[in-house]
Amino acid sequence: MSRRDSPISRPSGPRSGAQRTGRGDGAPAGASGQTASEWARHSTALPGWTDLEGPRNQHRRRQEDDSFLQRMSTGRFALLVLLIAGAFTLYVGHVHATKDLLDEVQEARTTNQRLHLKHNRLQGVYDRKTSPHVIYERARELGLEASVSYGPPIALEK
Repeated sequence: MSRRDSPISRPSGPRSGAQRTGRGDGAPAGASGQTASEWARHSTALPGWTDLEGPRNQHRRRQEDDSFLQRMSTGRFALLVLLIAGAFTLYVGHVHATKDLLDEVQEARTTNQRLHLKHNRLQGVYDRKTSPHVIYERARELGLEASVSYGPPIALEK
């Protein structure tokens, strides 16, 4: 029989405290005359990695030794990444809004300065047309004469 064709023997009874019998190579207890090609397994479970480690390698790292990201769960990490991305997006939006607002303020300042210059120019034209010198010249052209007296005094009755 080959290893594949051999039946798997199952242990009878609990393993704790029971004395193992057999040669230690997986063969049943009464099979001392059997060859290695007629090998049979006692259980279906294979040893895990923790069974293979020595007792000095089985220590677990302390949580104080772990970094911040190693102690954080995946869900919290994803939430943290989303919060940081959202904050960055808000910051970029704020920067663009501030830049647009600054452009509007600069445009308003330019318009204000242009309107002040236009007002000053029109005020100068008005002042030149209504100055006393211009008014006296026009009055002379109309035939009026300049005099110091303003006419007879007016008496008011009480």
